[in-house]
Amino acid sequence: MPITAPGITSAILAASPGLTGPVWMQIAGAVGIAVMRWSVLPANVTVLGAVVGAAGTGVVTGKFYLPSVPLPVSSSLAAAGVLGALSPQVATAVGVGIGNAYTASAGYRGASVGAVGAEVSKVSFANPATLVQGLIQSFAAFQIRGPTAGTLAMGLGSGIAAMFLTGTGTGFATGAAGPTPGTGISRSSLL
Repeated sequence: MPITAPGITSAILAASPGLTGPVWMQIAGAVGIAVMRWSVLPANVTVLGAVVGAAGTGVVTGKFYLPSVPLPVSSSLAAAGVLGALSPQVATAVGVGIGNAYTASAGYRGASVGAVGAEVSKVSFANPATLVQGLIQSFAAFQIRGPTAGTLAMGLGSGIAAMFLTGTGTGFATGAAGPTPGTGISRSSLL
């Protein structure tokens, strides 16, 4: 089952019982949309893996796991200058919510070269710049504008991208297999 923006937004809101009000709902909705759109583009998030099995090439499908660690988000918000009384709650809600949503629903798909069989992966690249731009656009669509919106996007985008670098996956590569054992590599993107 692919990751969805409503699923991310719901997980962020569920992780923030102390945060309420229409502005928080707008922020959570904007983050859900921006992160989903960003994460499924191969140029933004790259998943590399190792395959062990029979020699060959094939298609990799797998389950993605993202630890619910708000520390990168909290540190990035502070570095961007978002130091308000609610910023620790926002960081926790975003970090825990995104981690929970991706672990519950996200998968990945890609190609295997050298082998088909069991596969393990790790996120090797997560582009913070494109996520920051996506957050700014999503905030604007939710009527969140001004210099504070840019600062919030910078803090959240950098932290979320850093959090994605902790993501891992397990999967399987299927395809034409030769008669000998083999090892290979895989390159995938989230879905």
